[in-house]
Amino acid sequence: MNKYNLILVFLAFSVFLPGQETTLRLSLKDAVETGVKNRYDLQAADYNLDIANNDISRAKKEWLPDVSASGNVHINTQLQKMFIPAGFAGLEDPMLVGLGAYNVSVFGVDVSQPIYNKNIRTDMAIARNNLELEREKKREAENNIRERIEQSYLNVLLRDLQYRIAQNNEQRYKAYFELAETKFRQGALIENDYLKARLDLDNAAVETQKVKQNYELSLTNLKYQINVAPETELILTDSLESIDLATDVVPVEAGIANRSEIRQLSIMEEGNRLKALHARQLSLPTLSAFGNFSEQFTYNGLNFFQSEWWSSFSYVGVRLRVPITARTQNRLLESDFTIRTVQTGLNLKQRTADISYQIRNAATELDNARQNMETTRNNYELSQTIYKNQQVQFDLGALQYNHLLDTEKALSAAEQNYIQAVYQFLLAEIGYRKAAGVF
Repeated sequence: MNKYNLILVFLAFSVFLPGQETTLRLSLKDAVETGVKNRYDLQAADYNLDIANNDISRAKKEWLPDVSASGNVHINTQLQKMFIPAGFAGLEDPMLVGLGAYNVSVFGVDVSQPIYNKNIRTDMAIARNNLELEREKKREAENNIRERIEQSYLNVLLRDLQYRIAQNNEQRYKAYFELAETKFRQGALIENDYLKARLDLDNAAVETQKVKQNYELSLTNLKYQINVAPETELILTDSLESIDLATDVVPVEAGIANRSEIRQLSIMEEGNRLKALHARQLSLPTLSAFGNFSEQFTYNGLNFFQSEWWSSFSYVGVRLRVPITARTQNRLLESDFTIRTVQTGLNLKQRTADISYQIRNAATELDNARQNMETTRNNYELSQTIYKNQQVQFDLGALQYNHLLDTEKALSAAEQNYIQAVYQFLLAEIGYRKAAGVF
């Protein structure tokens, strides 16, 4: 193979390889983990945590000394004149004299250190409170996404089963039609029953097509929920009957405490208290130490390298700041956050009552769904037995087609009811887990 052939092979791989479909084998757990990992909104929420952590670091550094350097090159284009009275330095008459240098430049370092400031500690507490709130917001977002992925996964399994049942029904109706066609040609079946068997087959084919479309839509939705490419082929390794969510019933009080909404409201209530305290502390005096060291250049020229015209000075001090006019505004700000605290407390009480009802209602729905699943399972097993017996009778000519068809429809309905009951039970488990905050 010459070099040109090698280049063509390489180009072929370059063109076609990226377009190959990706295949993912996913259990329910895998689907949830994939979705949580791939979702861009959860990745964006991580940056909110980074910002909140930065706020904590910034609040901690408020205790550090503030050191700054400054430089001021001052050129006097016209000196300010000073009044000299008569008799000073032997002057007979008063006069105005311009005193100073053409170039007065100062370069220095300033240092300020907080000594007493109540709000610095409160700022750190508020920053930590915001971090906890962002964590709970992300936890709530994750739980909502987990719920949607689990529901979408179960919906695919349900639609897949319905599609397979529809295919089996179509095959059964096809077999009935072929048998009816044979009997009709032999004169053992009236034309109306023959035409009805043909119509049943056509209706079954239409139903299969509709169920297939629903299955494909459910797959598309699952791909969207876990954020994978539309061309990805998904192979679900779990089935409705094999999935065990291992849902344990928890006390109502524990479920309420687990809910992210309750934690968020509690954190917000504490945050409003801290902000009210912060507003009150704005009216307190603050105390800080300060110092300065500077080098000054005084001369009539711009040659800063003449060392004899440089001089240094320094000072230290303590600064006390007592707010006076700002007290009124601070009291209004404190009142605002106090009202918000009361408001959040009332919302917390109402949300607690709401979630208490949700947990109890979800537990009841879970128990009802479990009972319905057991009942439909028994009905399905019974309908299978009846159908098998009547199929033998039909093959022997001891049962008319319409009677067998009624049994066939009853079996199909029982099968659909059982599958739907299993699906509803799993959804009830998901609903209870969300209500009890045990995702």
